[in-house]
Amino acid sequence: MQPEQADFHAQLIAGLKVQDDAHLADMLDQVPAADIAESFELLQDEDRSRILFSVKPHTAAEIVVLLDEAVRGEVVDEMDTESLTEIVSELEPDDAADVLGELPEQEADEILSELDEEESRKIEELLEYDQSTAGGIMTPDVVAVPSSATVADAVEFVRDATPDEELHEIYIVDENRKLIGTVPLRHLVVNPPTTKLLDIVDSDTVIVNANDDQEAVVQIIRKYDASEAAVVDDENHLLGRITHDDLLDVADEEAEEDLLRMAGTDAAELDTSSVFQAARIRLTWLLPCMFGMLLTATVLLLSENNFNPKIFAILAAFAPMLGAMGGNAGIQISTIIIRGFATGDIGSAKLGRALMREGSIALAMAPVCGLLAWGIVSVAVPILVTSDILPASDAAAIARAVGLAMPLAIMGAGMLGILLPFMFRRLGVDPAIASGPLVTTTNDIVSVSIYMLTATVIV
Repeated sequence: MQPEQADFHAQLIAGLKVQDDAHLADMLDQVPAADIAESFELLQDEDRSRILFSVKPHTAAEIVVLLDEAVRGEVVDEMDTESLTEIVSELEPDDAADVLGELPEQEADEILSELDEEESRKIEELLEYDQSTAGGIMTPDVVAVPSSATVADAVEFVRDATPDEELHEIYIVDENRKLIGTVPLRHLVVNPPTTKLLDIVDSDTVIVNANDDQEAVVQIIRKYDASEAAVVDDENHLLGRITHDDLLDVADEEAEEDLLRMAGTDAAELDTSSVFQAARIRLTWLLPCMFGMLLTATVLLLSENNFNPKIFAILAAFAPMLGAMGGNAGIQISTIIIRGFATGDIGSAKLGRALMREGSIALAMAPVCGLLAWGIVSVAVPILVTSDILPASDAAAIARAVGLAMPLAIMGAGMLGILLPFMFRRLGVDPAIASGPLVTTTNDIVSVSIYMLTATVIV
């Protein structure tokens, strides 16, 4: 919490203790909704309710929208239907759909029935789309002008129908509301009032389909450096638009989701305030990794009979080093691949390019790591184990086995780090799952298997 926010939170706590709602309302009226929302996580349910009843309905609506999902869920659960209806009526349709999407269907329907018919229709249409698609994040409030109109007509449309969100351009549609293109607002100023919109329309509009995944939408808008994108259906009918602030929210959400999955958890963990629920989500990812490590132990145990007990004990001591180096190399590569997917720099069809680049990097690192491992083991084994226990020839053989297995393990881990994200993406699964614990566990198994096989041949 920033110093200024900490000061406000202290003032808020003091204001809540006074038990003077008029004083609390006056204080909150001077504070941005974002600052109030930031303090909600640290407050009790009773205090949150007092704040929402003390501020203006529009401010209360802003606060609810700005809350983290877990906190917002708690706040919404504590509110009665009448209060929720008042707040939802103050929200933009896309924000209202987000809030209603978290409620039981019966309660959401009851709130929708109390809203203005036009607003209710817009929200219901948005609720039909998956929240992670373009249709789920778009706002239906657009300025759509007939293609037969002039600049003067368009100005009147803007005056009558300008949405609350920032407006940069108007959309030109035909008689069936099929999108033709856009006209930037500045063109309405610099062109004569009698100018036909079709004469100045820009047909190179950034367009996304309502069913496109939100991550693909982010990549498209970034690619064309656009401030917003038109959302259409399969027949090119204009449905709404995605603005730059929506884009930032989605980009943050996707980045957060990828980071959480790479860390071995899930974005759903942030949607709950329950410690046990969060623990269950993390265990869902951790327990399979534990069973995966049992395979690593199995590889070691099955290899034991191939070696003298003293030699096997020393070989086993260096197995964690092989596994860690392979796992870390795999994570480095898979993270680069996943980042490329997220930014659009790497597409599903660019497997060959990824193999060439990342394979070359792994190939450059592998011999360096192998030489260092050979040198470390060559020095460490004679120091730690006396020659009467382990002959010099055996110590040298172990060093060679580690030195050769290390580059092989890194190359194997590198290939997995490249192939797993592409495989998951091809299967329609978030490739971030291929990083973190999954890559680490898989590479441990592969690295130790390579190590034991190499040692069997050399030692």
